[in-house]
Amino acid sequence: MKKQTIVILGSGVTGLVSAYYLSKEYSVILVEKNGFIGGAAAGFNYKEFILDFGPHKLYTELPGILNEMQKVTPLLKIKKKNSIYLNSNYFDFPLKLQQILLKMPKKAINAGFDIILKNINKLPDDSYENFLINRFGKTLYNLSFKDYAEKVWSTDPKDLSAELARRRVAISGISELIKSILFNKNKKISAEYFYYPPKGIRQLLDALSDKIKENGGSVFLNSEVSEISLEDNKVKSLNLNKKEIKTDYLLSTIPLDDFAKLIGLDNESREIEADLKYQKLNIIYFILNKQRVLKDCWVFFPEKRFIFQRISEQKAFSNQLGPENKTVLMVETTKEVNENLINEIIAQLESIKVFDKKDIDESFVKSYNKSYPIYKKEFKRPLNKIIKKIESIKNLYSLGRAGLFNYNNMDQCWDMALKVSEQIKENKTLEDWKKTKEYFESYRIVD
Repeated sequence: MKKQTIVILGSGVTGLVSAYYLSKEYSVILVEKNGFIGGAAAGFNYKEFILDFGPHKLYTELPGILNEMQKVTPLLKIKKKNSIYLNSNYFDFPLKLQQILLKMPKKAINAGFDIILKNINKLPDDSYENFLINRFGKTLYNLSFKDYAEKVWSTDPKDLSAELARRRVAISGISELIKSILFNKNKKISAEYFYYPPKGIRQLLDALSDKIKENGGSVFLNSEVSEISLEDNKVKSLNLNKKEIKTDYLLSTIPLDDFAKLIGLDNESREIEADLKYQKLNIIYFILNKQRVLKDCWVFFPEKRFIFQRISEQKAFSNQLGPENKTVLMVETTKEVNENLINEIIAQLESIKVFDKKDIDESFVKSYNKSYPIYKKEFKRPLNKIIKKIESIKNLYSLGRAGLFNYNNMDQCWDMALKVSEQIKENKTLEDWKKTKEYFESYRIVD
């Protein structure tokens, strides 16, 4: 009989993987307020199709994580192809200077001058904008980064933290970009291959859920914790579906503002809501009467003239996700979606020959309210304040993309879950956990 109970809030990747590892030795209860698992990484069925909420590729440079994923479900290895659309041309992504030279020679010349001048007029590294101008020059910054940042985070890049650039842009600057071109070493910038479950990301999520249950754990959907009781600076019990549950540990992977209210930190919750913002993401799914429409897995559209920032096609990931004679194009936007906006998007996609309006069988929209953490310049002050309060409670951990306001990918969520399970199993100290969180800060996004 398992001697200790662990309650985990939120069934995103971090919550599911934490429950998977911990349920091997503990009595685990995973609580999800929605009727589905996966959080922002959820997958779903629609008529003949298996679909994801966005293009959920699996790629990692973290030791052992891919192997851990493959223990849970089989994965396809896929040659990655993606592009960026600029100045009415498709370019490989990440941008290659030789393509800029051929298709936009004036921009290439200006970028060359930037390389010479960037160390002369160095700006303070105090914002997303300055950080990237210092490393890539104004030409490449304005070409590839500026408008995209405004579209995704709805914030002037001057007001975004340099930390966002450090995490989102894996390459250190234009010198490394040139070296990668000359010596064909671009792994740090962009993965050559990625991995994906044959039946969609939901195959991985469902396999995790099944393994939790096989280990004796419980997964409660459409459920919420309404109250958490503390005693001697520890979580003693909680109210789940109007029933008191005693617990030895509590893990939260839900958004910090929601969790702060649950543990009675109402003032901190209001401060978080004011200072730690998220961007909502909307995805329009176009079901098309075509076998395929893209040569790429996904294409970025950084220019402001486009309403959307990225398009992707599920069939580029696996041909088992829908009928042979149809495909689904996913179009991502942070704009509020209505009929007029959808018509504008259709017109823009027609203008660049992605598809014809007559190819559309139907369309629908899915949204996720807290998709992208917005790293304003001073975001660490309120974040550190609330994390310190949470860590003062001895048997409580907040982690994951939402629980640490951490901009990370699925492999890093998996790694966080593995690390917290080791923390609990090995009865490590708070100081150990603080060092582990410093390690989390070293995560970088490799597209």
